Amino acid sequence: MAGAAAAAAAHAQPTWAAATKGAAPTHAPLKWVPGLQLYTLGLKDSDDLGAVFNALAAIGYREVEFPGNYGKSAADLRKMLDDARLVAPAAHIAPRATNGMWNFDDLPKFAADLKMLGAKYAVVPIPYMPDSIYDVLQHPPAGFNEEAVSKLFSTLDADDWKRTADFLNEKGTALGKFGVKLAYHNHGMDFAPLPRDTNGYRILVERTDPKILDFELDIGWAVSAKQDVGALFGLLGDRLKLLHLKDTKRPSNALMDLASTDIGTGIVKWGDMVELMRQSKVEHAFVEQETPFPTTPMDAVKNDYRFLTHLFAGEKS
Repeated sequence: MAGAAAAAAAHAQPTWAAATKGAAPTHAPLKWVPGLQLYTLGLKDSDDLGAVFNALAAIGYREVEFPGNYGKSAADLRKMLDDARLVAPAAHIAPRATNGMWNFDDLPKFAADLKMLGAKYAVVPIPYMPDSIYDVLQHPPAGFNEEAVSKLFSTLDADDWKRTADFLNEKGTALGKFGVKLAYHNHGMDFAPLPRDTNGYRILVERTDPKILDFELDIGWAVSAKQDVGALFGLLGDRLKLLHLKDTKRPSNALMDLASTDIGTGIVKWGDMVELMRQSKVEHAFVEQETPFPTTPMDAVKNDYRFLTHLFAGEKS
């Protein structure tokens, strides 16, 4: 693994923090190290990942974030990444066992897998679901859809979010002993109002240890949930280390309603986002787009790359 880590360092791209170090914070161009959350592509275990990675590199992407392991060993994934000259600084991990995703059942193995990939961050993309929700998600009834999921997640109360915070503190401490940093990723449900003028997201920020847990802010979900993104940047401060760059056509009509669209064609104010990111400690930013797609997922990630590259270069798109 030491050799693999050295190889990753040899061709790793600079993070935003490194790329803008010493530059004037409000005038210098913000260098974007292009990243993609692979969930966007809807890949299956049977797909030719090596060919996909090469296609992404040809577009211009340099980093990827894994939603799962696609039934492959970390060593096999690493070889495909190296062949395409891509790096994977982060991977998602489910708080409870979920098909196709890494989970916390065997922390030493998971940490070893991440180190083999060259990843620093393990990102939890959903709260720790109580049995009443987890069991339904594992065995969804007929007709289970976005509206049903939204209603199900609306039953999360303050105590559920506090349990999630405690879980993240516990697992983040354990992973830290292996040199892995834990982060949390939001959806729309995180911002559902709770009594005493709070929500699940704020509970997580306030109840987790800043030394243990960082955050991956999903811009599209936050805007869809009518959140002030600038206020969220301020709330998270130096704990905001990763971003999902995502656009949405409109505000959501339910907790898990997202009108995803090509970046630059929705309601996210990307010019404002550049200024926020310029002032931040963000290290990695991953394009992520969700169904439905105007044509194909690969066409969408090409459009997203083109728009963001122009944006960060200071060009009009």
